[in-house]
Amino acid sequence: MDFLKLIQEGRVDDFKAKYSQKFGTDNANKIIVAVPQKYLDWAGKHLDMVNFEENLSKVAQALQRFEKISSNLPITDLFQYKNIGQLLSALSDYYNRQRRVVNKVEGGNVVYDDGRYFVVNPLTHDSSCYYGKGTKWCTSADTDHQFKKYNEDGKLFYILDKNATTNDKFYKVALLQKFDGDRTYYDALDETVKNGWILNTNKLNQILSSVDEYIKLEYPEQVKIYTDKELAKKEKQRLANLRIQQILKERQDEAQERRLNGEWTLDDNCPEIGLKAHALLINLSENFDVDIITNQDIGEIARIQNEIDRLQLEYDNDEEVRGDLLDEISELEDEITEFENKIDVYNIIPTGSFYSTSQFEVIGVPNLEDRTYAVGDEDEMQRSAYDYVDQLIDDIGYRGFNPTFAKEFIDEKAVISYAEDLYNDDVYNNTENYLDNSERNLSDEQEEKIGILNSKIEKYKSLISSFEDEIDNDEMESENNDEIIEKIDELNDEITEMETEIQDEIENPDGSFPDDLIEDIIKKQLDEVKYDVTSFMDEWGLDWEEYVDKDEFINGVVDADGYGHTLNGYDGTAEEITVLGDLYYVMRID
Repeated sequence: MDFLKLIQEGRVDDFKAKYSQKFGTDNANKIIVAVPQKYLDWAGKHLDMVNFEENLSKVAQALQRFEKISSNLPITDLFQYKNIGQLLSALSDYYNRQRRVVNKVEGGNVVYDDGRYFVVNPLTHDSSCYYGKGTKWCTSADTDHQFKKYNEDGKLFYILDKNATTNDKFYKVALLQKFDGDRTYYDALDETVKNGWILNTNKLNQILSSVDEYIKLEYPEQVKIYTDKELAKKEKQRLANLRIQQILKERQDEAQERRLNGEWTLDDNCPEIGLKAHALLINLSENFDVDIITNQDIGEIARIQNEIDRLQLEYDNDEEVRGDLLDEISELEDEITEFENKIDVYNIIPTGSFYSTSQFEVIGVPNLEDRTYAVGDEDEMQRSAYDYVDQLIDDIGYRGFNPTFAKEFIDEKAVISYAEDLYNDDVYNNTENYLDNSERNLSDEQEEKIGILNSKIEKYKSLISSFEDEIDNDEMESENNDEIIEKIDELNDEITEMETEIQDEIENPDGSFPDDLIEDIIKKQLDEVKYDVTSFMDEWGLDWEEYVDKDEFINGVVDADGYGHTLNGYDGTAEEITVLGDLYYVMRID
């Protein structure tokens, strides 16, 4: 017996009996549907017909929440709540409780704090990382490039909800407030906030008012600039140039450190990235008016510099003004100048990756500084080309390539497998379309009937044999013989009828078709498919794109087009350079 069900039914019946007159049958049923049944009496007591629909929705939601968190409330017994307002207040206090404390740290200006919402303007990358911890914001990543970028033409503000759980994507929201007034919000998952949260509420208006006042006070010059379109344009360009210069300076410093440490000296200890840089250097020297500084050059520069230092020391220690020494120093400095147009491997700067290859730029050579190169070994080029074609397939499909070429890579095994499933299903379920009914097996009923008829025939033949023995007995009267012969004739007639009936059953089988015949039909159909896969696909309306062997197709494209044509959108070339016996491919990619 289901006692719980009986209890629930009892509660519903009691509620109807007690409150149907108060609310009416229809409204009483609405309460029964909306409210947890154990709280029906409380709801019936405290609800009334004033704003019934609106209040029922509030109460139903409140009671559902109460059921989940009642053990965490100061009053855990629902029936001790004297009215709906008291219950709603208790629930509100619970859900609005502060879940975390946000500390103020150096490098961040607090703009707003009402106990729940804490708004800060991070001034440093460190403070950005602190306040942005737990989010996917790039401004709180390990490097500060993005943080600096976002703070050029506006300021970042982090809006922290102290009450929200960390699995709530709005527990931290980043506001990018531009100096021209434009605003963009990002949730903790770094997705743009376009609806929900506290958008279009008085609370957000209060926060934004504090943000606006803060910006006007702290960044008056920037606000002035960005309210003028022409000035704003110039300022953005200036900041962009500064950012580029900063990045270039960092790269130059890194290159110089590598040069001083001899990190890319061309020997067995040279790292892979250094070998690639050497490959690009060789390529530049072969294709452009670029002179590579040699070890001999470096030695000569050192010799000249030492001589300059010696002469300078001699000049400084001589009481007389030695014009001859100054002339010598000047001539030596001119000699050093001649080496300034030469570059070494450290003028080549790694800047990231291009698919699986390494990407480089060149510094110190004016006519090469606006170019980007990619260098990779055989494996990296193969993987890069594969990934590129793979992405291209996603964008344009196989029909975006030459269809005739693409169809050469149809996976025939997949088509045959499909055909096998199709024919297995179709031939077994619609065998009459492939075989004549005469090829069926006898049904069980037919087999039973034929067995019975054959048994009768044997019995009749036995009787006939007995009757014939009686006729052969000379003592039998001729009159009796006539009767026996008549019976024999009757039995033979019946045997003939039964044999005809048996033959009719054999000639008209209504059982299943033999499995071996079905399998033969399927094999025959599959043989035809294997012979002409394309015709089968056309006949059954198969989309050839779905049956292209992706791996084989991609490899076919790469083999046909080559690495350069596949990957290099600039000029379609990929030059082969050998460094210490290893083969590398060099491409200019923009």
